[in-house]
Amino acid sequence: MNWHRIEFIIATAIYLFSLIFIYSNSIDHWGERYVASYMGCATVIYGVFALFTQWIWPCYFRKRKIELGAVLTLLLFFFSWIGLSVCVWIRHYAVYQSTAFWPHLTRGESLAVSLLLFLSLFAYEGLRHSIVLVRTSGRGLSKRIIQESLVVLGGGIAIFLFLLSLAESLAALWLSAVPYAYTIYALNIYWLLPLREKRHHSLVLYLAIAIGLSFVIFIPFGIFFLNVSRAAGAVFFFEWICIILIVIPLANLVYRRQKERIAQLVNLQLELGQTSADLSFLRSQINPHFLFNILNTLYGTALQEKADRTASSIQKLGDMMRFMLHENNQDKILLSREVEYLRNYIDLQLLRTATSPGITVEHTIHDALSNTYIAPMLLIPFVENAFKHGISLQEKSWIKISLYEADGRLFFDVHNSIHRKPDSDPERRHSGIGLENVKQRLAMLYPGRHDLVIRETTQEFFIHLTVIC
Repeated sequence: MNWHRIEFIIATAIYLFSLIFIYSNSIDHWGERYVASYMGCATVIYGVFALFTQWIWPCYFRKRKIELGAVLTLLLFFFSWIGLSVCVWIRHYAVYQSTAFWPHLTRGESLAVSLLLFLSLFAYEGLRHSIVLVRTSGRGLSKRIIQESLVVLGGGIAIFLFLLSLAESLAALWLSAVPYAYTIYALNIYWLLPLREKRHHSLVLYLAIAIGLSFVIFIPFGIFFLNVSRAAGAVFFFEWICIILIVIPLANLVYRRQKERIAQLVNLQLELGQTSADLSFLRSQINPHFLFNILNTLYGTALQEKADRTASSIQKLGDMMRFMLHENNQDKILLSREVEYLRNYIDLQLLRTATSPGITVEHTIHDALSNTYIAPMLLIPFVENAFKHGISLQEKSWIKISLYEADGRLFFDVHNSIHRKPDSDPERRHSGIGLENVKQRLAMLYPGRHDLVIRETTQEFFIHLTVIC
């Protein structure tokens, strides 16, 4: 059973109970026509509630058919006003025996009840929709409005009961002022002020919109207060002016304070994010620092055991790791550092091939000038590719590397033998990825300032690179 059916059953039960209560407690004292007027009012209110909640709201407003829903709501409001006016006329006829109908249609009692009835219906549907949003999301504007409304409602009822024991006119004033004041407050702080900031409205335009809307919204509350308290008409405007003079400045003050708090929270989040980033960076340095300490320990142990080649290899590996960690992320580095990395890499690879007489590795790498810069890791992929695909422990293999600098130009050549990997080798699918990456980097970093030549035969792979530094 859905909520609409439960809602209709509860409303019908309350309506039937109201009819029985009115009839059983008033028929003997006031007469049939007087009782009929109150039963008619209950019927009109029940009919309006049923039509609005069971038909207009779910079929039009909820489905975003706002224009048609507004037209039907206005028609329903007009008929409810006529119906309540007829009930007021019947009650008046039962008491004063007057048949004049038009004064009862135009008097404010039926109009005020109709306005309050429809405001209550919209508030009811809005509250129900907000509760659904809160249940589904658990956060957001709807939840905040509901919480504020409950606080206002609880405090307002407590003060209303206290004022009711003192004077009914004060209680009526409070009953009309509190819901209206919160409505204006919420309207300003959650819609008008953000809209003014978004569209850069002037203060005059904002005040014109806020005051105009506040007066239109106040009409049903003011009429209700005048009919209940029987106060003079001047009190209507006095109450409205007092409320807007308090609520609108208060809403502006609260809105500014909220913006300041949000700005402070954003700054704190940024500072916290920066602190977290710094902490993450420090943590990221712990593991490499620990690894370098281990390498230094192994290097010292190798020297103590007179394993010079092992000690030299460990030292070169540590230098290469420092290069990868500290200099690889820079835009440009000294060419001498790139050359040093190349030499360390080649020396480590020679440890693997030194015992294989069929492998020949020749390299002529000249020292670079001290003021020449280059993008990091631009040359090493070619050398890695040569050792990866040009070395075979079963077949004759060779690698020739040449690097020198002249007239602001860098000349780099790599020759290596080719040994085709079998189709079952998983590394076969990944060949050439590093070279494609270097091609893209050269195109972005040295447009029109480089020349890359790649040649391949059945036995040899050759690259020639010229870079204008």
